[in-house]
Amino acid sequence: MLQIIKVHPGSIAQQVGIKAGDVIITINNQEINDQIDFRFQTSEENLELLIQRDHHQVLYQIEKDFHDDIGIEIQEMKMKACGNNCIFCFVYQNPRGMRRALYFKDEDYRFSFLYGHYVTLTRVNKKELNRIVNQKLSPLYISVHSTEDTTRKLLLGIDRDGHLLEKIEFLVQGGIELHAQIVLCPGINDGKVYDKTIEDLKRYFRRI
Repeated sequence: MLQIIKVHPGSIAQQVGIKAGDVIITINNQEINDQIDFRFQTSEENLELLIQRDHHQVLYQIEKDFHDDIGIEIQEMKMKACGNNCIFCFVYQNPRGMRRALYFKDEDYRFSFLYGHYVTLTRVNKKELNRIVNQKLSPLYISVHSTEDTTRKLLLGIDRDGHLLEKIEFLVQGGIELHAQIVLCPGINDGKVYDKTIEDLKRYFRRI
């Protein structure tokens, strides 16, 4: 559910009676969890918005043209934190005394889609992969570093299998464009490990 923080004067939302402070539960019977859900669902021409107001629920029906903005601003997305402990993490290399935001490690596929953030996909689950494909959140920017499992675990500071190539295959098959990067660490993911990574990724060339 998302709270509406502003309704623009003269907008479709104001005309039908939607107010700032209302909470969006669903649009066209689909849960709304963030701004991407909201944008995706409100692209339809016929909308049913289920709104929570105080202790009551209100259903609003809206007809609009495809490109019309209904005039609502909703709460910003909270960025998901990174669960990795990369040995080369740029955040760890920041000097002390800077603003707090510069020490936050992010790992959020939604911001990869919106702003080009690189993500490792280690924490992306099946539900989220399906969402990426269904909503066509493309392109995404993927930190690969190594496709050799032991080396990738070492680089990312994790002990679980991230199933990277399985996730890449699923996304590519779903029509998602991927941009990949490798942070090269001499003596760790160079040489034969690097060669394997490139060979594995070449399978998706012009598909990524």
